[in-house]
Amino acid sequence: MTKAEIRQHYLNKRKQLSPLEMENKQRGLLKHCALFDLSPFSIVHLFLSIQKQREPNTQPLMEHLFFEGKTVVASRSDFNTKQMTHWAVSPDSLWQTNRYGIPEPTKGTPVPPSAIDLVFVPLLGYDVKGQRVGYGQGFYDRFLSVCDPHTVFVGLSYFPPEPEITDCEPTDIRLHHCIHSEGIVRF
Repeated sequence: MTKAEIRQHYLNKRKQLSPLEMENKQRGLLKHCALFDLSPFSIVHLFLSIQKQREPNTQPLMEHLFFEGKTVVASRSDFNTKQMTHWAVSPDSLWQTNRYGIPEPTKGTPVPPSAIDLVFVPLLGYDVKGQRVGYGQGFYDRFLSVCDPHTVFVGLSYFPPEPEITDCEPTDIRLHHCIHSEGIVRF
């Protein structure tokens, strides 16, 4: 499948999930997130879910990261430059939803991408090689490309991988793992 086909397929697939199916997918995803070894990581970047897109709810994962003593980093997006800035947040951080429905921290301490150990990456779909499809703006590919070479990239999805994304580009950044509702895939 092409990126455009995967993007449309998974947007539709998410929309078709009943509330009970979404709850079960979310429960499975969180179960497998709990099995992922966080011990090597101290600074963890986490995306905040876009509710209207029915993305996996990352709020429980954020709470778990705080409980584990991790420094949690979230981003603000600049849609003019297509760049993100990254901010250390706390359980008391205040959030503002931008015009695209993305919760962003209103304050925080700036964190350079090179300092981040682990990035949880949003996606619509992905394949067995670790290639991912997002919304098509390239925010995460630009961000991941400037992270330290040892930074680990982990996708979060309700669904298992596709066999192949046929139109990947050299600028597409692969995942190292993807956690989904039925397991953890290592690439």
